[in-house]
Amino acid sequence: MSEFRQVTLKEVAAKAGVSLMTASRALRNQANVRNKTRQKVERAAAELNYRPNPLISALMSYRRSSKVIRDTVTIGMITNFPSRNGWRSARINQAFYEGAGEACKRHGYKLDEFWLREPDMTGRRLSSILYSRNISALLIAPLPVALGHMRLEWEKFSSMALGYSLAWPRLHRAVNHQFRSIRTALRRLRKMGYERIGLALKASIDERVEHHYTGGFLVDQHRVSSSRRVPLHVVPDKDWNEKAFIAWFKKHKPEVIVTHHESVLEWLARSGTKVPEETGVIHLNCPEATGKWSGIFQNGPSVGMAAVDFLVAMLHRNERGIPALPHTILVEGTWVEGKTLLPKTAYAKPRRNATARREVHKRR
Repeated sequence: MSEFRQVTLKEVAAKAGVSLMTASRALRNQANVRNKTRQKVERAAAELNYRPNPLISALMSYRRSSKVIRDTVTIGMITNFPSRNGWRSARINQAFYEGAGEACKRHGYKLDEFWLREPDMTGRRLSSILYSRNISALLIAPLPVALGHMRLEWEKFSSMALGYSLAWPRLHRAVNHQFRSIRTALRRLRKMGYERIGLALKASIDERVEHHYTGGFLVDQHRVSSSRRVPLHVVPDKDWNEKAFIAWFKKHKPEVIVTHHESVLEWLARSGTKVPEETGVIHLNCPEATGKWSGIFQNGPSVGMAAVDFLVAMLHRNERGIPALPHTILVEGTWVEGKTLLPKTAYAKPRRNATARREVHKRR
């Protein structure tokens, strides 16, 4: 078996006729290297079949992140809401940001926001600004609408998206495992004895999660008898209102409502319905894990951390541009016992007694 000899960076630099430092910077696609020089180094590396030594790369990464000046190395978080701070209105986005910031600190980076809708800003101009500041890693914040597009000079950057809202380009992304989240919630409800379960959502929310909410809910409905099924109340945003919701609720009488909207509690209260005594409510994206709401905590900080971990690994591998095969990192949600749902001991036992009483009444 023939021995394999690792081509060194020094050999690449010599073939390209540049210094060792210039060769290193060129292969890491840094902004302070001219395009002509970068192309010369890349050709030399390809001709010599140069491959970075992963152990050396890891060591150099560690040394860079251990320096006192490490906080000057920046990952840019790109936001694209109509207003500069509009993205902060969704608590899950704040959670993503907090987790991403923690991961950046751990890796020796800092996280800075860049608003794509600055006056006179274009994708090309922002790309140039980022590149000139030696920012080569981008975290794309969730967009204000589903199926959104964003135009940057992607070939210059290692990029990672948060959530599903960015439809183009198809980047690597980190998200909560929403299909598993709703399946976890429904399994928990079935075990607690709930039978008639209803899903009430704005259609835009379901679209933002690639229809994983309705998909998981319909799987559950398919597995139960028709008498226990509750029609979806997933309506266009313009039709999401108290009157339509209460009409659906009174017609189908769900024992528990699965939703993403806190307004449901107010609407039920005004209709004279007691939560959780008469109807339970669970939140698919609990604002916090304190127990105010029953439902799923999506572990937003962990999603942000996972995104940055993957993004930093891309930087170490010098992976830029739109990936040929995008990866999706799925982070599990956590069930939260809260105040909007009666526990099994308080709900299931009385329900069994009520059922038994009905059976006795029928026999009579």
